[in-house]
Amino acid sequence: MTSATPSPELRAALERYLDLVYAANTELNLTRIPRAQAWARHVEESLALLPLRSWLPGEVVVDLGSGAGLPGIPLACARPDLRLVLLEKSPKKAAFLERVVAELALARVTVAAVTAEAWAAAPPHPAAAVVSRAAAPPRELLRLALPLLASGGELLAHVGASAEVDGPLRAAARRLGGGPPVMEVAGVIRVLRVRRPPSAARRP
Repeated sequence: MTSATPSPELRAALERYLDLVYAANTELNLTRIPRAQAWARHVEESLALLPLRSWLPGEVVVDLGSGAGLPGIPLACARPDLRLVLLEKSPKKAAFLERVVAELALARVTVAAVTAEAWAAAPPHPAAAVVSRAAAPPRELLRLALPLLASGGELLAHVGASAEVDGPLRAAARRLGGGPPVMEVAGVIRVLRVRRPPSAARRP
């Protein structure tokens, strides 16, 4: 499955999702992307993460700072066998995500209206992957995301054009028990990728 070749059923679900986002946008400020650009900017950029790893049925994937549900909702629509957790600390945005999950009948998606720190303190299941879309600057993103990962799990974060893998970022990854950060190109997006090595201990 790629973003370029959705089935008619997937296309319909994702268009319905976009309709819900833009219907709520005035009240919740979910996106500044015009509706005419939404498929390319929201759907295709989210689904560009799919070829970057082997997504195993039933594994837990956390969307950190989900906001409008990106990239989590498109991933859940394309891969309904995954167990998506949409982590969104804003109660209003979390309530919107609950409505989307119900509307699209995404049975394996959970919305958690808590901070990343609160979720990491007692996660029901550590994540095989954490995904995020510019939820924070890169070093802050590592601080929030790496404690959510299971041993061997990885962060895949859509970052801006100015983000770089530099010495401070490498040091932050090491301090938090992560492997070397790498920057990858996936379609038109840049993705920061950090793996938590097997049996890596979390460091304070």
